[in-house]
Amino acid sequence: MAKIVYTLKKKQNTKELHLFEGEMTTTGCPSKFLSICKKMKNSEQDGNNIFQCEDENISRIKCAEKGKSVCGICVSHLYETY
Repeated sequence: MAKIVYTLKKKQNTKELHLFEGEMTTTGCPSKFLSICKKMKNSEQDGNNIFQCEDENISRIKCAEKGKSVCGICVSHLYETY
């Protein structure tokens, strides 16, 4: 089973930060086409990734450090209970 990892990207027009899920592979961790909230495409990225290929716990910490600029819908996914 592949390990789920996260990448944080900045959207060009809004500057809001969005999380993308990906799977760790032997060649890297490609992100899905749409952010978790489905409000950003990979092609709408402004600059480099804020972080990439991080597990859920590290992603929580790094998103908290960024504060309110991170999409609330995306970050809430990291706190989901089942």
